[in-house]
Amino acid sequence: MIKILEKSVADKIAAGEVIDRPVSIIKELLENSIDAAATAITVEIRNGGKSYIRVTDNGCGIPADEAELAFMRHATSKITSERDLDAIRTLGFRGEALASICAVARVELVTKTYDSKAGRKVVVEGSSTIENTAVGCPEGTTVTVRDLFYNVPARHKFLASDSAETRRIVDMVSRIALSYGDVKITLINGSKVVFSTKGKGRILDSIISIYGSDTGRDLLPVEGSAGGFVLKGFVSSPAASLASRSRQVFCVNGRVISSKVMERALDEAYREKLFHGRFPAAFLFLAIPPEKLDVNIHPTKKEIRFDDSFEVEDFVKRSVRDVITQKEALPQIRSEDIRRKQYDTAPEKPPQVKEKIPFASDSEQVDIKNILTTLRRERDTETEIAPEPDEPETDKSSTTDTVLPVMRIELDRPSQNPFDINGLKVIGTVFDTYILASDSDTFYLIDQHAAHERIFFEKLLNQYNTGEKNSQQLLVPLNLGVPADVTATEDEWMGQLVNMGYYLEFFGNNTYRIREIPAFMDMSEAEGFLRDFFTEAEGRPDFTDERAVSRIITRSCKSAVKGGDILDRREIDALMKDLAACINPFSCPHGRPTFVRMTRYEIEKMFKRV
Repeated sequence: MIKILEKSVADKIAAGEVIDRPVSIIKELLENSIDAAATAITVEIRNGGKSYIRVTDNGCGIPADEAELAFMRHATSKITSERDLDAIRTLGFRGEALASICAVARVELVTKTYDSKAGRKVVVEGSSTIENTAVGCPEGTTVTVRDLFYNVPARHKFLASDSAETRRIVDMVSRIALSYGDVKITLINGSKVVFSTKGKGRILDSIISIYGSDTGRDLLPVEGSAGGFVLKGFVSSPAASLASRSRQVFCVNGRVISSKVMERALDEAYREKLFHGRFPAAFLFLAIPPEKLDVNIHPTKKEIRFDDSFEVEDFVKRSVRDVITQKEALPQIRSEDIRRKQYDTAPEKPPQVKEKIPFASDSEQVDIKNILTTLRRERDTETEIAPEPDEPETDKSSTTDTVLPVMRIELDRPSQNPFDINGLKVIGTVFDTYILASDSDTFYLIDQHAAHERIFFEKLLNQYNTGEKNSQQLLVPLNLGVPADVTATEDEWMGQLVNMGYYLEFFGNNTYRIREIPAFMDMSEAEGFLRDFFTEAEGRPDFTDERAVSRIITRSCKSAVKGGDILDRREIDALMKDLAACINPFSCPHGRPTFVRMTRYEIEKMFKRV
């Protein structure tokens, strides 16, 4: 039998769409305060917000005769017609926040408008009004929420521990505080002030207040505008990456959101600049015409939908990419980092004591130790070469007579040249690994292995894209054994190798005979590349996907000049010239930096000259 639910039951069910834990309540109340043009907001919690939440603001307040009406479902002052949904300019608009909160908690509202002589106090429990009286109070609104889910024990038991709920609240309030630098936001947990922003409109000040000065000093300012889009904010230099996305904050038209579109844009901007599993810090604030997005697709408005996600992704990617390819984004050696290493080094432990080595902090700056002890990820994968058959088998014909069609793999070229590598003065090398160079005010260390990997990668990619088979014929062909599943999928990968400049033919017994290799490779480089390429091909990647092919080429570009290889001056000059011709000369294809820098000022500080 179908029947209409009682109002109390329906209200609790509806509240579950908006209010699932304390952080949801604080988000809704914070957004209401910001919509009320508040310039100062204080958030207080106890027990992770489960027993007590209070949000106080100095906004416009609610007229006394409308205070109780604000608790009714779908009561709002922010939209009036269906057309308003096409261009929403406020954070809240559905009129569900207070109605949902009071359905599952005890709520007290105290509010006063600028022109009222007295304020209004409304107390609601379980959607029922308990009190509605006049009260003396300052301008603005204070909402106090007690005993969340007191009348819905099934939901209360699914709440996490006090500390876990507190962490969620701190993270959310931090993100909103960053998005509204002109609003002074204070968060108090129990009797302790967690943080308090200055409210002076400076985003960097808010970032430092919340995340500390170590994070702030590694950030680069981002500014971009095109086609009605405006992007502002900060991103970390590639050298200051993190192990998670915890410090990625995205704000669109003042709304803090989760956005796969903006995450992808960041990943693409930092492609080839970070190791797999590392992420940049990013605090990005995007302004977009409100008619170009839909904010009404998620019950708690955590997600939005762009009309043209590809346009937004490309705009954000290019804006960030232009910043991180500048000279200022190169890893920098600072004098304080060196001193910290000198004076903070713990004494060595006796050999018999097993000491757990702590991981470096995510925000730790690049220092001399990190620069001069590069992790070498070279694997000499020895594949047993199958014995040559007496005669080549004839059931497979060569597939390298023509260049097979493949897609182009484009690298993002910076909109402006960051600095002239050809203008650097090469001084020499150190440890047979690092090239020393300088310009008028900066000293550079260039990792010759990372630099050669970048040159190797871009030359190979250029040959792949153009289809010009600049090959050299081998006097003695090279035989290379491969796994059977690689042989079986020859038609998927052969075109990729042909367009790189290889000429190879099946020779039977899962063996290929290589007769030509790319002109810029020597034998060992060509063989090493093929071994790594076939290893990647075992995973059956999608060779029709540009990104998949690019990753395979990237991972296979390991056969370059190694650290420890002695280069003469002519080879160094040639390496620097080739590096200057690269589209992205500042990192190897795997994400390691090719350059680190130290300013003249930092050097003079170390020698006490300033």
